[in-house]
Amino acid sequence: MMTLFIVSNLLFWSSFVVTALSVFPFRSFAARVGMVDHPDSFRKLQQKPVPVGGGAVIFLVMVAAMILLTYHQESFDFRLGLSQKLLLPLIIVSPFIIVLGLIDDKFGVNGQTKLLFQIIAASVIIGFAKYYSEVTYFGIELNLHHLFYPLAVFWIIGMINAINLLDGADGVAVTVGFYMSLATAGIAYINGHSGIMMICFGLSGCLLGFFVHNRPPARVYLGDTGSMFIGMMLATLILRASVASDRTISICGPFAIVLIPAVDSFFAVIRRINSGRTIFSPDRGHIHHLLTAKFLSGYTVLLILSLLIIPGCVAAVLGTYYRNDYIPALTALGILSIAIVMDLFGRRELFILVGRIKGHFRKLFDKQKYQSKNGEIYHIQGKAPWRQMWNHLIPILRNYPCRCFQLDINIPSQHEDFFGEWENVTKKSLFEGKSIICTIPLIVNDKQIGTLRTFFNNQKSNRSELLGLTLNMSETCENIVKQYFDTGTIDDLFTVLHFQEQKSIDISITKNAA
Repeated sequence: MMTLFIVSNLLFWSSFVVTALSVFPFRSFAARVGMVDHPDSFRKLQQKPVPVGGGAVIFLVMVAAMILLTYHQESFDFRLGLSQKLLLPLIIVSPFIIVLGLIDDKFGVNGQTKLLFQIIAASVIIGFAKYYSEVTYFGIELNLHHLFYPLAVFWIIGMINAINLLDGADGVAVTVGFYMSLATAGIAYINGHSGIMMICFGLSGCLLGFFVHNRPPARVYLGDTGSMFIGMMLATLILRASVASDRTISICGPFAIVLIPAVDSFFAVIRRINSGRTIFSPDRGHIHHLLTAKFLSGYTVLLILSLLIIPGCVAAVLGTYYRNDYIPALTALGILSIAIVMDLFGRRELFILVGRIKGHFRKLFDKQKYQSKNGEIYHIQGKAPWRQMWNHLIPILRNYPCRCFQLDINIPSQHEDFFGEWENVTKKSLFEGKSIICTIPLIVNDKQIGTLRTFFNNQKSNRSELLGLTLNMSETCENIVKQYFDTGTIDDLFTVLHFQEQKSIDISITKNAA
């Protein structure tokens, strides 16, 4: 008799074996066609080129598993309940996500384009889905009405990018996805969704099989091909597994499962927006980067991540079983608190939020104190004395008729991330009308490692005057930087830092930029 237990184990181990064996030929194929991630000593720090795009193997195994389950579910002694409304959109959309990922892994695709395709894919999946407008939160039922559709699309897009952002160290995304898929299988079983549970077991088997090749030191990478596909699958499965018997969605359990990826992505957005960068700009401030810098060993990083993720996954399953939202909610709060107190991740981002709030009130009610403190300084990551250089630089730059100065340092390879901002809040006339923004790049070994942005009043100066001021300011900054290099204040690793000889100045007009 093919019981649910037997079939689940069979699917898990067959997915594990097929994936583990299939990655071998893929690694050879990827190397032949140039699907290789090369180290660049800036952000990609592996020792040698590594085949990328291995997530395509997981995709092929999962699609085969879903098709087999769908067409043979009548031959089991239990009801799977797999409907075309669930599997058909996944089977239709997945190839487009995989192709997009392969193109990105091979040639590179900008963040806006990827986001557009992610929105389309999520919209197709939710468009096929049943209408679940009722959600429960601590026993309170909320009717989202038609807000369910945009919120569900946002959920899928968020999960795709959360897993994608975690795929920055050997074995991290695969490990996180493995625990999340097992927890989702448990929730699906409790809520009576045997088919969803089976797919989750298949996905967890694929991830374990891929881990054989992706564990430190990785011999193949998921790439965006795999991370986006895994994120899309997990988002869809978690959403469907969380539907209780009364056709309402309990949201506390899912949030406990996705706690670490979701909070890590949230903190990444805070860091990037605070520094004036786009949300698509890379950095090495994610949890796995911080753990790698702190503990060095890749297996230690995976162990600590496991200790952070497993309690939330277990709490989500227990909360679903006992229909108690406090179990996953309090567990998630405890995990996050421990991680921040132990400075595993998130502490600096919280300092940014608090600092921004304090800075806002200083600008409004204590302008002299704001000016005397040289604005706002956020040394997010690293040990180089950017703060001292900034404090030396600002008194000189104050002599220029600028609304605002921003120094943004981002050196992923050295885990250096610094942002300083000084705004002229005492001269009200400088805040009237539009702003002209001048951006001066900082270049190290022909790679941009930061920018100095200046905001001018468009009504007070013409552009030729601002060009002269900007060039003059760049020379001033260069002299300040050289002073620190000559005295050996900054580590020798940064002694090659210099301003580009031919200043590349980007000038644009924006309203109320300061």
